[in-house]
Amino acid sequence: MISTLQERAVFAAPEKVKKYTEGKVIFETYLQEAGIKNQNKRIYPKDVIDDGLKRIAEKIKSRKFLGELDHPITTNQVRQTTVMYKESSHLIREWGWDGNFLRGVVETLPYSNNGKILSGLILDRIPVGFSLRGLADVQDSGTHQMVMAPLIVITYDSVSEPSNTKAVIQEVRNESLKIVSESKNLICTSDGQCYLPDYFDELVERKIIKLQERYWV
Repeated sequence: MISTLQERAVFAAPEKVKKYTEGKVIFETYLQEAGIKNQNKRIYPKDVIDDGLKRIAEKIKSRKFLGELDHPITTNQVRQTTVMYKESSHLIREWGWDGNFLRGVVETLPYSNNGKILSGLILDRIPVGFSLRGLADVQDSGTHQMVMAPLIVITYDSVSEPSNTKAVIQEVRNESLKIVSESKNLICTSDGQCYLPDYFDELVERKIIKLQERYWV
């Protein structure tokens, strides 16, 4: 029997920010971890996730792989399996594997209401995570559910409590030469890396960043 998969979440905070331009934030994040039992007691084999994403490769390439701000709260299966333009907050434009961790390159949608909210949450250092919405058959063993192929990946929604603790922002890409000012709540070093102030202070304390290195705000 095909089940609607809609994961819940665990709080975790964004770490490193690299780009903010005119309301749009472009960042890298862990979207999901394969091969482990998540908070919903489901296990997603890596090959099942990989196959599901390859099935929508053209959708990703053509900038049609949108996600919403929060999962839809409804029992309507049509709504659960539909990504609505008016509810969208971000675009997932690339993906790849880091061991068993699925990483994605995501950009917020600066002209949608939810995209503005998501950008603001990130820059205000509010915990932001990502969670799969999809369809697949599951095999129940009593202690967990094994997700079976084929997995139909609907999207990865932005949520406050992702079911996988690693599904949180890792860094935001710097894709232009535009300097980000302190008014945007970021600190940028001379090598083009930008950080949230609290995280920057932590890196200085841990001597990962040395203050004698040049940086600007």
